[in-house]
Amino acid sequence: MLAEIDALGQMTEYLNSDDGLPHTIIDATYKSKYLWWNTQAQVERYQDCSGKSTYYRYDERQHLIAVTDALNQTTTLERKPDGEVLKITHPDGTSETFTYNAFGQVLSHTDGKGQTTRLLRTARGLPSSRQDAKGQRIRYEYDKAIRLTALVNENNATYSFAYDASDRLVEEVRVDNLTRRFTYNEGGYLVRLDEIGYGERGERPERETLFERDAIGRLIAKLNRDARQDFEYDDADRLLCIQRTPTVAGKQLGVTDEKLEYAYDLLGRLTQEVTPAGALRYEYDPLSNLTTLTLPDGRKVNHLYYGSGHLHQLNLDGQVISDMERDDLHREVYRTQGKLTSCFGYDAMGRKAWQFASTLPADKLSQVHNTGINTSLLVEHAYNPIHRRYQYDPAGELVRTLDKLRGEIKYEYEANGQLRSRDTGSLIGSEEFRYDAAANRLDFNARQFDKVKDNRIKQWRDQEYRYDPWGNLIEKRSGHSKLQHFVYDCENRLVRAETTVNGQLESTGHYRYDSLGRRVAKQSEINGEVEQKRFLWQGLRMLREETPGQNILYLYEPGSYAPLARVDQVEGEEQKVYYFHTDQIGTPLELTDSDGGIVWQATYRSWGEIEQLVVNKVEQNLRFQGQYFDGESELYYNTYRYYDPEIGRYITLDPIGILGGINLFRYNLNPVMWVDPAGLAPCPVRMVNNTRIHGRGQVDGTPGHDQFSEAIANKLAMSGKFTDVYLNRSYSFANGRGVSARRPDVMAVDVNGKVHAIELASKTDMGKKFPTLTSRNNTALGNLPANKHGEVVVLEHPYSAADMKAILDDFISGI
Repeated sequence: MLAEIDALGQMTEYLNSDDGLPHTIIDATYKSKYLWWNTQAQVERYQDCSGKSTYYRYDERQHLIAVTDALNQTTTLERKPDGEVLKITHPDGTSETFTYNAFGQVLSHTDGKGQTTRLLRTARGLPSSRQDAKGQRIRYEYDKAIRLTALVNENNATYSFAYDASDRLVEEVRVDNLTRRFTYNEGGYLVRLDEIGYGERGERPERETLFERDAIGRLIAKLNRDARQDFEYDDADRLLCIQRTPTVAGKQLGVTDEKLEYAYDLLGRLTQEVTPAGALRYEYDPLSNLTTLTLPDGRKVNHLYYGSGHLHQLNLDGQVISDMERDDLHREVYRTQGKLTSCFGYDAMGRKAWQFASTLPADKLSQVHNTGINTSLLVEHAYNPIHRRYQYDPAGELVRTLDKLRGEIKYEYEANGQLRSRDTGSLIGSEEFRYDAAANRLDFNARQFDKVKDNRIKQWRDQEYRYDPWGNLIEKRSGHSKLQHFVYDCENRLVRAETTVNGQLESTGHYRYDSLGRRVAKQSEINGEVEQKRFLWQGLRMLREETPGQNILYLYEPGSYAPLARVDQVEGEEQKVYYFHTDQIGTPLELTDSDGGIVWQATYRSWGEIEQLVVNKVEQNLRFQGQYFDGESELYYNTYRYYDPEIGRYITLDPIGILGGINLFRYNLNPVMWVDPAGLAPCPVRMVNNTRIHGRGQVDGTPGHDQFSEAIANKLAMSGKFTDVYLNRSYSFANGRGVSARRPDVMAVDVNGKVHAIELASKTDMGKKFPTLTSRNNTALGNLPANKHGEVVVLEHPYSAADMKAILDDFISGI
């Protein structure tokens, strides 16, 4: 191949050696990337357009055994002769090890602290149990057709599954007896969901959701008790419109008529989305980086990038919000924040090791203007109003923070990684935690083997909880004086909250959502004071918050939900810029004004509850990434759910079910290391061999489908040739809204930026539908820029581990 020319006429050029392998790739902005190959057509060196190189080393069997990055940090892989990774040694000297059975399937993983997770397998190689380092087990049971029929959690409570003759899931019964039944059309697409609840007195209410499909299976309408939603698409399967019409019952809950519209360019990139709150418009550079976001009021958020496509400036109508500088791995090491300049440092594993905000002149801290400057020596400088350091153990868990404004805090963990304690050096601020085997919080006066079998906690400390038949928290009683009531729509979204104290109404909240489930309005009343707010979204990030006469624009770190700055505009006044200073996981700890003064400062308890509001000159409601504090309920709105920071769990079940974890109320394993911006998963992203794996394998009833998906993701990560792997995630999720709603079983982005799809055909796919697994993925890939088009690999049913290995080895060797 000599060149790729996309629909806009933008060309990516390839310069090839005599053997046909490209040695130079010139992108549409005339920036060049270089590749060096060995005699086996494997990349030995890759140099990006900023001149930063990554080196790859292989053994005599052509297996990757070492990767050295642009900072000369090396990760080594010790392998068996047939390629399975036995040991990974990381740049910081820590290592993790793996054991396998005779078929090359993982049996155990031991982390850097020597903590081992084990898998027992059936004779066919399917997992029969998983034991964590604490000795707690999850069991898997199968029928004669090797379909998963039971998932038994650590408390010995069971999720059960039933299937039809085509191996499609037709019934799921959860640990709390909530039952879901699924009906499909002749094409194998879901057309009806029946739910049967389970109340505290054994009542069994029912509700249904209907799905209308077109001839090729696309969802064209969704109908439930509260509303009808109609969907329109273009010929490339891109969503054009969602039209919502409320029912009488929906109107009583505040559901309104609504229309969302989307437009795209010739490359399938989203160029406009129109909502009742106004239109957002998007402009891109030839590499598909967002360059300009035009707001409904006409203001423009501009993004400037350097050659490798990494952000180096954010400005609003030309007013610089922040300038950034990056290291050789393109990580942010310097950021201007008004009259303050923030600097960041990382350990050998890429974790944030220290940060500070300084009043020193920006040019004194710039590595561009001061080559060789060692900013790590300046962390505790007297000119720094904010500084902190982070320390991690060999398993990668945060064990110590040292903060100028908060002092020293130490953390301890259980063997399975659950947070055990937070030690502030004081009895008042320190915390300890107890859990049952399924991660439900327990009192310290609870008996050693107490269990919450249905995961619906009824009592904790001085609080009592009640649930409706759908698992939604409807009542929370705190002590003898405080009582809260919660009301939901038929999709388990909170629409009303009410708090009484000593029998007197103290506060209420009413909430409205759009067709995508995003909260777009709320009305609260606290002690007689009424406040109305409206929210505008960019994807799943809250972009703007409006109250009468005032609006707040939120700006975020690239590719993250961690806030960077906000721009406040009061009617008749000049706009004010405030800057967020977050911790190692993106939680706001301070907010400063453009002069560098601290206007908001907080200390948190482990699970996100505010322990002390030290400075509160400006209202600041962002908490953990993706969370927004509601004063009227003291809950945190978390996109698709609400989070109770007092007990550290959600008040409703996970909308994506067990894809988000076995305990459907759980936030995550470790709140000081993990985040959940959408409220959907306990660990949305995990790192394997420096590759990010997003999501979990899809459970669709096909025997082994989810396990093989997970195994493929790990195999791709172990190859060292991929930056990101997505399991059961859409092209739009991975590459930006509007690309395609298609969800391949596995999607992988390689080190060259190409996007690949891997499909595991089900039994029902092995017929007329089989060719569409390739064609529809090719259509979706066609919505990406030409330089991102990768391969589509389809694995046939029934699955053969040996055939899969051969196909995947061939696929990986071609990257």
